[in-house]
Amino acid sequence: MDDCRNLSKLKRDVWITTYTGIYPQEKLDGYDVDKNESIFRSFVERPDIELFIAEKNGEAIGLMTVGKPYKLSDEYDQEVALLYIRKDYQRQGIGRAFLEIASKEVQSKGFERFVLSVNEQNENAIAFYEAMGGTTVCQDGGQRRIVFLVSKEGKTL
Repeated sequence: MDDCRNLSKLKRDVWITTYTGIYPQEKLDGYDVDKNESIFRSFVERPDIELFIAEKNGEAIGLMTVGKPYKLSDEYDQEVALLYIRKDYQRQGIGRAFLEIASKEVQSKGFERFVLSVNEQNENAIAFYEAMGGTTVCQDGGQRRIVFLVSKEGKTL
């Protein structure tokens, strides 16, 4: 619970570096730290969603949630709802490690796949997810849904 405010600020910082030029500036300026802190607190309290934090020297530099869908509630049993890494720490294996953790979590719960949603204009993230074995299953409302299949060893296929 003590990390939730800093995670909200981390998400805001990643939004600014990732979505400037994609989202309207008003949306970025209107990011509500308090509201997002509350969302992170709800993740901590939910037994069906795991929240993972990447740290360096005690500072949060990335985060990921995995578990029961809270955004995409259709035919998917497991979702990576948030995956954010500070820009200055991207391309250092953190995203790969997060997806490996997600795969192991999903597999340990008896599921064979998980889904995530990404803004269709976030070309870097899409390229990364596809390179990691994800497959786009649909595009809907400016979002692309990408599914990862999980092997029996808990690795993405």
